[in-house]
Amino acid sequence: MDTITVIIVDDEPLAREGLALRLKEVADFKVMAQCENGQRALEAITQFQPDVMFLDIEMPGLSGIELMALLHKNSDSVPKVVFVTAFKDFAVKAFEYKAFDYLLKPLSEQRLRTCLDNLRHAFLQHDALDKQDRLNQLLSRKTGKSLDGFMQSLEQGPQSNLNDLQHTISLKSGSEWLRIKIDSISWIEAAGDYMCVHTHEGTHIVRKTLRQFEQELDKSAFPRINRSTIVNLSKVTRLTPNSNGEYIAKLSSGDEVKVSRKYKLKLDELNGGVV
Repeated sequence: MDTITVIIVDDEPLAREGLALRLKEVADFKVMAQCENGQRALEAITQFQPDVMFLDIEMPGLSGIELMALLHKNSDSVPKVVFVTAFKDFAVKAFEYKAFDYLLKPLSEQRLRTCLDNLRHAFLQHDALDKQDRLNQLLSRKTGKSLDGFMQSLEQGPQSNLNDLQHTISLKSGSEWLRIKIDSISWIEAAGDYMCVHTHEGTHIVRKTLRQFEQELDKSAFPRINRSTIVNLSKVTRLTPNSNGEYIAKLSSGDEVKVSRKYKLKLDELNGGVV
């Protein structure tokens, strides 16, 4: 994050201006608004969507604590809040509302500098996690693997090239790591704390979750067909209704798996109505 945006909320003009002047000297913090009360702060949050709010507690009308309670009740996006107050007594209450920091007036240079450093670190961590999540999604779309799965593939097969890795998935069965060709998988089912991966070569029992498989495999090629089963869409040869309104998918392997009504429309959409 290049710039951290800030609003200052305090009913004392000199306190607002003094903090704004000190933040103006810090290159990566930008003050978007100075607010004299809680109502103006609500308007500024809506307008600027700031990263940080420096907030006084005792203000006429809406206090800082009341403002925090209102934000947590009515908003999914709350800026990081640094309380700036002359009173120690509100600290416990402030941290109940997940305050990032609690600064006592008059502000010391060292204490403010530490607070700003901690804010930088928090936003860097957030950016790193966001980039990791985006990388996970990109790898999943491009290779059918999560970041962890991709790294495991690299670790387990140093001689493999990236093109090979795009078409395989690494599974740990017992103490062994297996590399399975994705197109050899017919279907995957949950069995308690384990997963049964049915392939041309046989069934592999692995310690993994259905959600992990959904993250690593292309959902358009490997859709879920009921609460506990994922199927390789290319292996479905026939879809037949049964007596209770559900369906039975016949696979090229000869296996038959149940398709619940909830997932039937999604299966038709992915398969273009072929089965």
